[in-house]
Amino acid sequence: MSGAKFIGRALLASIFIKNGLEHLQNPDPVVRAARGAEIPQPELAVKINSGVMVGAGALLALGLFPRLAGTALAASLVPTTVIGHPFWDKQGKEREQQQTQFLKNLALFGALMYVSGHD
Repeated sequence: MSGAKFIGRALLASIFIKNGLEHLQNPDPVVRAARGAEIPQPELAVKINSGVMVGAGALLALGLFPRLAGTALAASLVPTTVIGHPFWDKQGKEREQQQTQFLKNLALFGALMYVSGHD
């Protein structure tokens, strides 16, 4: 693997590892959002999603099973984005901030699809 690919994958993975660890250490805000979205067993769902972010993020950062890791991270990003950044329910400045985060996550999704080799 080239140095550039290794660095790129590690940098892309870093946001998932950081957020996954943060959500495992302090799950309450994410659990509240999941509960508000009527996710069944929100505590378990947050733990699983956070674990996927940490585990798959580490695999991606190390260049191990990048297609599988990228796919798992992309899948974890869907509920994270829809539940965590519902800009359509907001107004004013908060709407703009949530829309920016939503679009950032879409960009991350695209990057994951690229590094995963999905055409």
